[in-house]
Amino acid sequence: MILLIDVGNSNIKFGFYEGRQLISYFKMATDRGKTGDEYFLFIDSFARKEQVDLTKLAGVVICSVVPTLDPIFSSLSLRYFNMKPLFVESGIRTGLSIFTENPKEVGADIVAGAVACVHLYTLPCIIVSFGTATVFSGISSKKELLGVAIAPGIVSSAEALFKNTSKLPRIDVKNPQTFLGKNTNHSLQAGFYYGFQGMIQHIINGFKAEMAPENPKVIITGGLCSIYSGQLSVIDEVDPYLNLKGLAIIYEKNIDYWQHSST
Repeated sequence: MILLIDVGNSNIKFGFYEGRQLISYFKMATDRGKTGDEYFLFIDSFARKEQVDLTKLAGVVICSVVPTLDPIFSSLSLRYFNMKPLFVESGIRTGLSIFTENPKEVGADIVAGAVACVHLYTLPCIIVSFGTATVFSGISSKKELLGVAIAPGIVSSAEALFKNTSKLPRIDVKNPQTFLGKNTNHSLQAGFYYGFQGMIQHIINGFKAEMAPENPKVIITGGLCSIYSGQLSVIDEVDPYLNLKGLAIIYEKNIDYWQHSST
């Protein structure tokens, strides 16, 4: 069994992978002030609730976009599981070619999601990841990450507006059903929901035009993907825990390295 950890700016996703499948998964808000001991208590509590036996753990693999938490999770793995974690970083085997000017700049989370698509879905594809940022990735039929577009995140944008205005309230972003808002909350929801919907559609159309003549399918993921699930006809697949599945695949490709570096 493998422990998968996807450290994002807003949330941290955890998963247990066994028998080539994700058997259990959960998430918590990212807290840069928490210690490794506190994170372990959360993992242990969930494992007990789900009847997951942590003594059967054979490995830990992590993708992180929060560098300050990397040593926290590294020490957690060493202290409580007596094993060195495998981090998704430059030099590991992924089976993915990265066609950007500086492949080292591509986030570990983007790599994990792309690896999952390469192995689990029919290529080519476009991944739309909903999180603190809205990230678009284009992957060719030759297993090439062709490029990435990074746009503001829906909830983080709404929060920024709330913090920088005196009278506009904090809102839950959801489908308001109509464009014409009848009160402040409704007006904000209409602007955010349909505004981001238009942006998403436009960027996907741009990716498809630049990836032609290939006809990529669109896969959405991330904690907020349910906002547009079933609302955009261009979406082909919804996979909220795509990155965790990619982490499991990366671990399997690097298990020899991991075992060697853990001794």
